[in-house]
Amino acid sequence: MSFDDKFRPTTQEVASFIKNRTVDSNNNFIGDFTADTIVTQSEVDRIINQAGGMVLAALRWDPNVTPPTIPDDNVDAATSLIALYSAIFVEVTKFSEQIARQVSPYPYLKELFDGMLAQKQAELGIVPPQTGSHNLSLVDLIASEYGYAIFQFPDDPMVNWQTAF
Repeated sequence: MSFDDKFRPTTQEVASFIKNRTVDSNNNFIGDFTADTIVTQSEVDRIINQAGGMVLAALRWDPNVTPPTIPDDNVDAATSLIALYSAIFVEVTKFSEQIARQVSPYPYLKELFDGMLAQKQAELGIVPPQTGSHNLSLVDLIASEYGYAIFQFPDDPMVNWQTAF
């Protein structure tokens, strides 16, 4: 997905969030992605394209509206969000085993991104969709009110508490 180049971060801006992923074959920090790093520059460019479209959609970017939906004084912040989201994609796509072992910066990057995105959305007057624990079902509400888990076993006459297997 392509997006307006004024929002496009460089691969070096993405690398600034995950500098440890930009080492060469001698384990020296380069500070940018190249053809020789474990995550190549071309891979990061593709990730930037994906992340850019998603972040700009979350910020309700519409290039056909005047005045612009993202004012010029917010372009740097949007670019930083895209760079940060791209760094998160790098972690998820290339280092998922490290995320599973809890040795990846992923949780910190995600927390930082979520906070920055929420702040920028609030500044732009965007009400983000409610997700997660804020959308409680009736069962969740009842369970949280009573403080006990709610469950139900099926009433199957063939299998019950007296059934021996």
